[in-house]
Amino acid sequence: MTDQLNASPGIETSTSPAADKQALAGRVRRFGALHQAERTLRSMRAYGAVILFSSVSQPIMYILAMGLGLGVLVGDGGDFAQYGASSYLMYIGPAILASTVAMSAGIEFTFPVMEGFKWRRLYYGAQAAPLSPGQIASGHILAVSVRFAVHAAIFTVVLALFGAISSPWAALQIGSALMGGLAIGLPIMAYVSTLRDEKGQMSLIQRFVIMPLFLFSGTFYPLTNLPGFLQVIGWFSPIWHANELGRVLAFSQPTPAWMILVHVLYLLGITAGGWLITVRVFSRRLGLEEWRGRTPGAKADARRQTRIAVRDGAEVERSAAGRRGADQSGADRSASDRSASDQGERPTSDAAATLPRIAFRRGFAANYYSGNIRAVFGRGLTAIRNNRGVIFLSGLLEPVLFLTSFGLGISPMIANVDAEQVGLSGGGTISYAAFIAPALLAVSAMNGAIFDSTWNVFFKLKITKLYRTMMSTSLGPVDVAVGEICLALFRGGIYALGFLGVLMIGGLVDPLAALVLWFAALFIALGFASVGMAVTSFLSRFQQMDWMMMVLIPMFLFSATLFPISVYPAGVQVVIQALPLWHGVELMRDIAFWDFGALTLVHIGYYLVLTVLGLAVTTYRMKKLFLR
Repeated sequence: MTDQLNASPGIETSTSPAADKQALAGRVRRFGALHQAERTLRSMRAYGAVILFSSVSQPIMYILAMGLGLGVLVGDGGDFAQYGASSYLMYIGPAILASTVAMSAGIEFTFPVMEGFKWRRLYYGAQAAPLSPGQIASGHILAVSVRFAVHAAIFTVVLALFGAISSPWAALQIGSALMGGLAIGLPIMAYVSTLRDEKGQMSLIQRFVIMPLFLFSGTFYPLTNLPGFLQVIGWFSPIWHANELGRVLAFSQPTPAWMILVHVLYLLGITAGGWLITVRVFSRRLGLEEWRGRTPGAKADARRQTRIAVRDGAEVERSAAGRRGADQSGADRSASDRSASDQGERPTSDAAATLPRIAFRRGFAANYYSGNIRAVFGRGLTAIRNNRGVIFLSGLLEPVLFLTSFGLGISPMIANVDAEQVGLSGGGTISYAAFIAPALLAVSAMNGAIFDSTWNVFFKLKITKLYRTMMSTSLGPVDVAVGEICLALFRGGIYALGFLGVLMIGGLVDPLAALVLWFAALFIALGFASVGMAVTSFLSRFQQMDWMMMVLIPMFLFSATLFPISVYPAGVQVVIQALPLWHGVELMRDIAFWDFGALTLVHIGYYLVLTVLGLAVTTYRMKKLFLR
């Protein structure tokens, strides 16, 4: 009967796409990379607002800060006509475009990749579909490339509106910036794809790879301003090649044809090599057919099991030795008890003698604070003990790199800085390096405190659920909040100490001022750490951290760090003076130059209020999240 109905010409049959699974799987497999790219782009919609906002606001902020603000300070000290640019803004515009794309690559090719493999295991879900590991990797790369292209296109339009473009080929710098971002990001993606756990490697990549390549790639000055041994970093940096290509396309910078070819081939070569290595690593971790005879992760699992067996054996041996000692002490104690009984004395229990007394806090706010902050602080120290040297070096590196880059690269274009122009009494002039050194110390204190109180806190809050475990013990929200902030201060203090040592060696501060600056750096870090942890308690996805970067970037650019705020109109200065980093920068300069006044007390009071508010909100949020 069914066959007759199917054979009847007047009756049409309807089949669903799922009826032919092989055909459907073939279509998915044919365009697998595009399907993965679509999924990644759809996931970006969760933080699409911050992507759009950063794409529009970043070029405007950099143009206003570096192009116009620092440009006023540079003045006629730099002759950019020889490079084909009519102003300092035109010279640095294409380079800032390429650099911001490269900095974004340091985010999009690190944390989302670890999320796909470890935290949410999204790649394994795609692996269950007909997609191949190579298509999964390529899909992620294509999606990120779309984001880079959108950012570069918006940036190019803003540069055109500010008159920082004079060549009809300027639109092609979207492609040069995209190549620079991929050349930076794909080798990083290949490395991150090999990681089984995140143990601070992301921050090390930012500080040891991306930051040096950014600062020594001739973004804000010609590369020839640097000594020869530092120019080598620029020659190997994809950011420098992208910068130079962008300048050729934006305002026809005089460049030999063979050099343009070198820039293009260098970026394409690193991009192609990084793409192939990334696909290979994805195939190793996700695919079994591509790696016949090997199980991904088998060697790591075997090493882990060996370590566990050795540790268990050592624990068994210690336990056996403890039992033998207990048996001997028990025999001695029995003899002692018998002797005491013969003499009419009451034997004492060893357990009663050795058990500590457990004290519980009572009274007002007892459920907030248990008096055990040291447990949280000690746990944090234990967690970082295996890489303390790397942590110290990474925290020290960032301000030293900024000081070296701007001190050597910008100084040839700026003779000296007028003391009165930067708010210092006494008249005269100071060197540009001496002007930015105290400000960079304040920036270092802010960055270290914000990183420790945001990224680290977020992982403990949302990924590892460590705070939930802590709150199930006698620890209260005040213990957790203050313990984590103390850990951030500990690391920030180490960073500041190393940087101050560099400043004293360079003769930029005297020893007494360095000591006071160290305490001031801890004070500034305390304020930022308190607020940073409070803000993090409201976040639900790590992509929301980009909103925090949208606050930190303008604070760094406009808080009189690299140039005085006197270059801006009075109304803009009022807004800048409301930023917390400006108060930190001014407090550091007051100490470095021993120039105290009534505003110094205002700076101190500002951070006292910031700290109290941050601790209060953090405590409230911890109690609301984890306690009844």
